[in-house]
Amino acid sequence: LSLEASVGTLVHRCLELMAKGGLAAWSGERVASLQPAYQRWLRAQGHSEAEAESGAAEAVSALVNTLASETGRWLLAEHPQAAAEQAWSSTDGQLASNHVIDRVFVADACRWIIDYKTVRLPEAELPRRAESYRPQLERYAGLFAGDPLPLRLAVYFPLQGRLIELPPAALP
Repeated sequence: LSLEASVGTLVHRCLELMAKGGLAAWSGERVASLQPAYQRWLRAQGHSEAEAESGAAEAVSALVNTLASETGRWLLAEHPQAAAEQAWSSTDGQLASNHVIDRVFVADACRWIIDYKTVRLPEAELPRRAESYRPQLERYAGLFAGDPLPLRLAVYFPLQGRLIELPPAALP
């Protein structure tokens, strides 16, 4: 696995723990104190010492940015019908598919479906990158086809602390 993929896995797992365990247990100081553990985990994934060091620092940065941002804290807060890293299955009649949704919850009378992407990109490129994940998010939205709540799809970029909501798709 690439270092970027390993860091993404690590950040996803930590965001899941934060969402499930409650934000009260997490602070920037606690995350920073876990950097050596993150580095050991990355070494165990087969990354060099230098890669593990830079990857652990990037994971800490993503998590601290999330905790420091109002949006990040809102994403991880308790919400009705909330789930983190929830596994779902669907079938198109013949082929079964498995899906793992990073974060889903109800807020503002809408069901939010959020995917995390741990990528280092300039701020100006985030909306275009978020749009590139529309097919994935629309597959997730299909799991809620019978839901009376309006759906809102978004990508959260932990390194930048930015949530980019996808506008509704234009109908053909």
